[in-house]
Amino acid sequence: MIDHHTILYGIIAQWELAERLRRDDRTFDGWKFLANAIGHKSASTLRNMCLERSTNNSAKLGYDDSIIIMSITNDYRLFYAMKTRLIELRRSEAERLNQLNLFSEPIRSLEMQ
Repeated sequence: MIDHHTILYGIIAQWELAERLRRDDRTFDGWKFLANAIGHKSASTLRNMCLERSTNNSAKLGYDDSIIIMSITNDYRLFYAMKTRLIELRRSEAERLNQLNLFSEPIRSLEMQ
């Protein structure tokens, strides 16, 4: 599955190219435009959000920022990726709880089964 970093990069890069054509302006910087829209002073923070998390990269994409980016670009692939990720997390959490319930039962009841 493609992670949200890759999806975000694809959304912004594709939107930037489309805006350059629509505006007929080769110098249009979509990264800077979107960084200003979400309240960041520099486009490098937005670019760091598209990279994998590491010790040198602590930039995180928040839900508010992602909603603003999706509404400006009119591209909601990031939303569907987040929804899929949350469903997977809920499923894995339910499996983990089922395993914990097994250990919470008394040994006598497990022996009788």
